[in-house]
Amino acid sequence: MDSQTKAATKVMIGFFLIVIFFLGGFFLGRIDLQQSSSQPRNTGGYNLSGDIKDQHQNVDVGLLWEVWDMIDSEYIDKDVDGQQLLYGAARGLVSGLDDRYTAFLSPEETSQYLSSNKGEFEGIGTTLRQEGEFTVVESPIDGSPAQKAGLQPGDLILEVDGTDVQGKTVYEVAASIRGEAGSDVVLALFRPENSERYEVTITREKIDLDNIMLEDLGDGYYKIKIYKFTEESVEAFNSQWDAIVTELKGKNPKGVVVDVRNNPGGYVSSVEYVLGDFLEQGKLIFSEEDRNGNKVEHTVRRQGRLLDVPVTVITNEGSASASEIFAGALQDHDRATIIGTKTVGKGVEQRLITLSDGSTLQLVFQKWLTPSGKNITAEDPIVPDIEVEEYEEQDSRALAELGKQ
Repeated sequence: MDSQTKAATKVMIGFFLIVIFFLGGFFLGRIDLQQSSSQPRNTGGYNLSGDIKDQHQNVDVGLLWEVWDMIDSEYIDKDVDGQQLLYGAARGLVSGLDDRYTAFLSPEETSQYLSSNKGEFEGIGTTLRQEGEFTVVESPIDGSPAQKAGLQPGDLILEVDGTDVQGKTVYEVAASIRGEAGSDVVLALFRPENSERYEVTITREKIDLDNIMLEDLGDGYYKIKIYKFTEESVEAFNSQWDAIVTELKGKNPKGVVVDVRNNPGGYVSSVEYVLGDFLEQGKLIFSEEDRNGNKVEHTVRRQGRLLDVPVTVITNEGSASASEIFAGALQDHDRATIIGTKTVGKGVEQRLITLSDGSTLQLVFQKWLTPSGKNITAEDPIVPDIEVEEYEEQDSRALAELGKQ
C-alpha cells in the first residue's frame, strides 16, 4: 500500500463505481478444465486451448466440459461465440461465491469501470450493485438526476425503457441506463421497505464532478463534501484534497462538517491520506486482515493540518467502503461526532487483477477493521452517534453540533 502500484490497484469500491458497477463473474483467464489431450481442441469454428485440469479441491471440473460439449453438439444455433461462453463460465464461477463484491469484468466492462473513476460521464449518476437476479441502486450521487428523481439506496430496478432486466448482469443494466445527455430513460423500480412499485422518467445529464467541494456555511464554519475517494489516480485525488485543505486553512475555520453521504468509496491510500489531516501522528487508522488472520496496521505517518479544527461527519445508507473507514476511524478516536443514518456495511477490500486478455477480476482478498477492531458488515455497519433521518435536518444538526465543540 505504500507503493504507487499497490495504491492504484487496491480499490474500495462499494464502491462501488458510478453508473457501471459491481458483480459479474470470476477468473478463468484461460480454459483450465478437463481435456483428453493437451492439443488445442476445435469446436465449431473456434479453438479451445489451455492447461489441463480434471480436478480442483476434489471437485470434478470435467462437468463443465460435459456441458460445453452438449452445447456444441445439441444447441439449436450452431454459430456459438466461444469467447462469450468462456465469459459466462467465469461469471458463473464467481456467482458460486455468493459475494456481491467479487466480480469478473470483460475487457469492455473493465474499460468502462476504469473510466468511471474519472469525475466526468453522461448518465443518471448512481452506483449499482447486484443482488441475486436483480440490479439494485446503491448510492445516488448528491445532486445527480438519479437523486433528483427520488431513487433511494436499496431500490430494485425491474425494467429499463419497458424491458424486463431481471436476470441481467449489473453491467448489462448499467449499459442500458447510460446514454447521451439530454435523452430520457424510463425506469420501473421496486422499493422493498414499503413494497411499492413505481416508475420514473429521468433525463440523463453530463455529470462533471469535482470529487471534493468546499462550501461556506457562514460564521466561520465550512462543509467539505467528498463525493468519492477516487480520481484518475491516487495522486490526482490527493492533490485535490491538498488544494481544499490549503483553501480551508486560509479561512481560519471555527469548525468543519465532512459530508460523505452517498459516497461509494475509493482508493485505500486516499482515505488514509485524508484521515492523516484529522488524526495525530501514530494514531491507528484501520487494520487489514487476510484469509489467514494476518493483520497489517495502518497508522498516521505525517503531521496533520486540521488537528485543532472541530469536526462533525454526516453519513447515510449510501455511505460505503472508504467513507465508512473515514467515519469509523474518527468515531473510534472520539475525534468527530457522526450524524445521519447507518451506512452500507462494506468492510472488505478488493484487488483489481488484470487477466491475459484484458479482462479483470475484482477479488475480495482481505477485510478492514476499525481502530477498535470492528469489521464493518451489512449487519454491523457504522452507526451514527446521533441518528437523524431527514437529509436537511442532518445538515442543520451537524452544524449545530460543531457549535458545541
